[in-house]
Amino acid sequence: MKRMLLGILLVLSLVSCSAPASPPNPSVQPTSGDAWPTPMASFPGRESAEIPLDIMSKHPSEVDNSELPITPVEELHFTGAVQEYDIDTYRLVVEGLVENPLSLTYEDLLSRPRVTETVLLICPGVFWDNAEWTGTPLSLILEEAGLSPEASKVLIEAGGGYARILSLEEAMADGVFLAYEVNGETLPPDHGYPVRLVARHQFGSKWVKWVERIEVTT
Repeated sequence: MKRMLLGILLVLSLVSCSAPASPPNPSVQPTSGDAWPTPMASFPGRESAEIPLDIMSKHPSEVDNSELPITPVEELHFTGAVQEYDIDTYRLVVEGLVENPLSLTYEDLLSRPRVTETVLLICPGVFWDNAEWTGTPLSLILEEAGLSPEASKVLIEAGGGYARILSLEEAMADGVFLAYEVNGETLPPDHGYPVRLVARHQFGSKWVKWVERIEVTT
């Protein structure tokens, strides 16, 4: 029974974080037949009644995370199959509708301008994490590559084949960056080492981990 419940929780987390990353219609409230999944107060750090569990039923753009507690690295939630890398041979490829295709090493990324921002990640109905992330703005990488006039979308692809598409407007927005640190620590493998996408005001489905390739498309 315990193994069955753990399996159900894993499936729920994977499905929820793969949900479409668009804001729910504020005029439509869930009914008893299609209510948001019950918040799981047994998750680490979520037992206190002072921490609002209803965050998991909101769109990230609706939540002011400035007064939420910082989730410790050891309590960050995890979904997906961990990818392993030899950091000496790792490359982040930027290609497609760009004038200057890039192949960046990990050290190349660390040498670029960096931002540090506390960003809320929501996996709808399953969990939320509020952490301090550090990385390079995606907009700077795309500008360095030189966007073609017909560019309109940006595909972010992970090792293992997982990928998500951002509109060009989403990709160039503030708060969207390629993170390599969380809470001042090097990103753990479970959470996307060497590089993951952090996307403020987007559901966790778009926070692609283990980023290997960025393709600019029409």
